[in-house]
Amino acid sequence: MKGSRGWHLVAVVISAACFGTLAVLTPLAYETGVRPLPLLAWRFVIAAALLAVVAQLREPGSLRVPIEDVGRFSLLALTGYGAASVCFFFALVYADAAVVAVLLYAYPAFVTLAGWLLLGDRLTLSRIGAVFATFLGCALVVGLGGGEVKAKLPGVLLGLGAAIGYTLFNLLSHRWLPGRSRLTMMAYTFGIAALLPAVGVVVSDGPGALSPGTWTLRTWWLLLAIVLIPTFAAIVLYLEGIRGLGPSQAAVVSTLEPVFTIALARIFLPRQATLTVMQSVGVALVIGGVLVAEIGARSAPEPATV
Repeated sequence: MKGSRGWHLVAVVISAACFGTLAVLTPLAYETGVRPLPLLAWRFVIAAALLAVVAQLREPGSLRVPIEDVGRFSLLALTGYGAASVCFFFALVYADAAVVAVLLYAYPAFVTLAGWLLLGDRLTLSRIGAVFATFLGCALVVGLGGGEVKAKLPGVLLGLGAAIGYTLFNLLSHRWLPGRSRLTMMAYTFGIAALLPAVGVVVSDGPGALSPGTWTLRTWWLLLAIVLIPTFAAIVLYLEGIRGLGPSQAAVVSTLEPVFTIALARIFLPRQATLTVMQSVGVALVIGGVLVAEIGARSAPEPATV
């Protein structure tokens, strides 16, 4: 079955479920006292090492890349992926997991707008409708439709900032690095992106703040879960799914991610998982907008990996 289309479909669905755990595991880690930047730095370092090992085993020599590619990896990591991940991790301080997960999925709408404004892509009626539905859905999810507001303003801005960062990463990685090994790219991206939170910790609190020596055992287990499930396994499975489905179809299937986040939050973060009727409508609008945008695209960028 591993070579069949069914296997690749299953791989993307499991990948979406894995990605969906990040917005749940991260707040649980915060409850143990760990701060966002050290947690993010260690996540990147460990995940980069694991991905580098897999890349070397699958494609020996793939880690030897031209210096020009390293420069491009660095720009993508620090201005796109790294900045987006910092926004995502801090958004979870100010907003519920379900809200942040849905706000992140505004990024396909941003990709559509950026492609139209900057790259001259054709903006069809269906894509205009998809963008409108996505932004209306986001407005309802953050509480603008009435009921209990699930996010403070910094959480909303940071969640949208994460979506913008992943928009940059997706657009530029496809145009700058076509045909490159995605595993190799992610290994380099994670390794370089670790510098952003690490420098932030050192500047704000000194080098000692990076040390995990004071972390509890529960913090370590949650970090391990964050590295293995929504980072390593999610990326490897998603890339496996692309091999059989192609990036466009894989992108459509991956819209299940916020659904998994909301379902998991109901179990592990019950105080955060209660959505009003209007917020539930917002979730449906966001997912529907993404589906319309991706189904109508001739070639869609890969979904963000947080």
